[in-house]
Amino acid sequence: MNNRLPHHRSPSMAAPRPWAGAALALLLSSSPIAAAEVAVLKSSDVAAWRPALEALRRGLPGHTVTEYDLRGDRNEAARVLGVLKARPVLLVTFGPLAAEVVRESAPDTFLVFCMVQDAAKAGLLDSVNASGVAFSTPIKNQLAAFRMVYPRAVRIGVIHGPEDSVVKLVQEAQKVAGVVRLSVIARPVTAERDVPPALRSLLKGAEAMDALWVPPDPMLLSEATRRFLLEETLKAGKPVLSFSPALVSEGALVSNGPDVASIGEQAAELISRILGGDRTARGSLLVPKAELVINKKVADKLKIEIPADALKAATRVY
Repeated sequence: MNNRLPHHRSPSMAAPRPWAGAALALLLSSSPIAAAEVAVLKSSDVAAWRPALEALRRGLPGHTVTEYDLRGDRNEAARVLGVLKARPVLLVTFGPLAAEVVRESAPDTFLVFCMVQDAAKAGLLDSVNASGVAFSTPIKNQLAAFRMVYPRAVRIGVIHGPEDSVVKLVQEAQKVAGVVRLSVIARPVTAERDVPPALRSLLKGAEAMDALWVPPDPMLLSEATRRFLLEETLKAGKPVLSFSPALVSEGALVSNGPDVASIGEQAAELISRILGGDRTARGSLLVPKAELVINKKVADKLKIEIPADALKAATRVY
């Protein structure tokens, strides 16, 4: 496990540089850096991000890539940044917490961010000291795709934690759902232990949900919580609509969102440009490929007939 100590290291020959502004110095340098140390700070250890992390590694041969799991803990983030302070690293963040902590603690240090739903609202597009890869598909498009795959769904349930970006995403979904003739029923929770009763409340009563939407909320993405949601909804005969193709492979019915692997590929592209002295990489926001992924095996188990047009539009079908 990667908790307090880094793991997944590849060979390194990084030259020493001072911490303050080190990544910005790399960015502004006109001399390509042949072998650098890239520190990936993960807000938490989210399995759905693994394809992006693996693609990032593949795209940076010759560089050291080290992962640090912040475990959703600001104190752990401060500890990790303290360790990195004396090292010549280019910072890459996965998730909003990691990006926020780096921006607060080292505002003059260049970073490449990933897995942040709204980079503008997070203040990541206000400086030339940050570049990144977008992590969103318009929520109206996601709901329209869900409706296309499962036309009988009307009431979409969603459980979510208190993270600001997730709360705003759910609120936006509630506003636009009527456009595609859906309603979104939200159950906010403050801890993982609150997820089971929240799910039970969505499964019973006259207004029980037709499907569960799992947003990109770290609180829902631990292995135990993912398994619980997928197993319990399957038992109840309700499909799961997801933001992540990885969850579709695990048992969700459909996802319509960024191709997670392409996020890692584009992050590696940005890093390569930065280390190659490309000044146009400053302030860049790349947009990953989108993909519609359907699990027909789950549809068959739930006796859901997916329209032929939806299957034809799918990027991938399990």
